[in-house]
Amino acid sequence: MKASLRSGKEGFSFLINNPDVDILLLDINMPEMSGIELMKSIPNTHETILITTESGYAVEAFDLRALDYLVKPVQFERFAKSIHRAIDTIYFSKRVTEPFEDQKEIYVKSNSKFYKLSYQDIYFVEALADYVLVYTESTRYIVYSTMKAIEEKLKGTTFVRVHRSYIINLRKIQFIEGNTLIINGKHIPISKTYQENLFQKLNFL
Repeated sequence: MKASLRSGKEGFSFLINNPDVDILLLDINMPEMSGIELMKSIPNTHETILITTESGYAVEAFDLRALDYLVKPVQFERFAKSIHRAIDTIYFSKRVTEPFEDQKEIYVKSNSKFYKLSYQDIYFVEALADYVLVYTESTRYIVYSTMKAIEEKLKGTTFVRVHRSYIINLRKIQFIEGNTLIINGKHIPISKTYQENLFQKLNFL
């Protein structure tokens, strides 16, 4: 299903009545309701790509789990890359993921090679532009993917999102101090968006 809508309110009505939309291309400046207001008003069931002349809303957009943020004028190659990322994310999210007890390893593609990594060997994942960095104790793998795709792939395991730029392995936390946790000597921030979910998964005395 495809649709082109002229205002934020039209978009709201359409998305409420059609929750199976996969990809949403959204502008910030729209009549009656802004793109940010629309994102806050609807369930996060689709991949949202913001295409706008406004460059000052990127942080807020990513906190709302936007997949990408494109500032006009947008080059076709950059737009195509964003769409491919959305398709890849949808593909991974719709795959059946086995429970952690049964699935204990994952293959990551880095430098044209597929590396088999045990879950217990992965310390954390960090966002880097159009890539993610997968860290083990002594190695860093550069993988073309999105944080959302990685998060979906690791759902049901000991990995949890703690920041828009970090997914961590709960078993690798050394200690937590304030809004920062330390894994293998790395200081990783905990954002308010993910703090409650993180603490619910930890066993405090």
